[in-house]
Amino acid sequence: MSDYERYGDYNDIEEDRPRSKSPVMLVLKILVAVVCVGVVGLIAFRLVLFNRYPDSAKDLYFNSVLESHYTEKNGEISVKTQSLRAPYDDPDVASFFCDHLYVIEDADQLQITVRYNTATVRNMSEQLGRELSADNKELFTYRLVDNYGRVYGEYEIAAFEKQMMYRYVKLVFDSVDFAPEGAEAPEWIRIEILLEGKEEAYMVPVYENHEKYSKFDEVDVRR
Repeated sequence: MSDYERYGDYNDIEEDRPRSKSPVMLVLKILVAVVCVGVVGLIAFRLVLFNRYPDSAKDLYFNSVLESHYTEKNGEISVKTQSLRAPYDDPDVASFFCDHLYVIEDADQLQITVRYNTATVRNMSEQLGRELSADNKELFTYRLVDNYGRVYGEYEIAAFEKQMMYRYVKLVFDSVDFAPEGAEAPEWIRIEILLEGKEEAYMVPVYENHEKYSKFDEVDVRR
């Protein structure tokens, strides 16, 4: 066998040997995996936080009006809820979200929870040129307006909660007439959120009862 043939065999053996993995590539792969896991975890956390409401902000609240109604009916009261089809004031830049609607028609009462982001208040501060506090539970005022222009403005703040960047305001509106005598019942009701110094209100539909949408679910009231 010639020397050239032996040299060719030697080269084949060298090429067949497994190459050692680059430590730099291994570190890069680990870093990419860590970043991906972190991003997915952050998105999952934001989704959970976005959909989570503190108990005091989502539960049915018994104020004096509802307490009296409950006692009068020996606990046999009808409380309904409804899935809000458009629970925000603007589909593109939503400043306010609403959820956890309770309708107690026999007590003329509507309960709703409003949620906003602290970044929303910062933006409002810049627009108005004055410092606003997201932790001021009375920063905004609220009223209900139905499709006939009737205004219901008698409310109380039953709870004000803070959770990370979100603020939750649970509102209880009384004297909401769902079946006015001698007049048409409201087909829809929206909440209007007002800020001093700003002319336009932020509006979110919170109640619908018409031909196209009138689905309600009964709430099991146990005390």
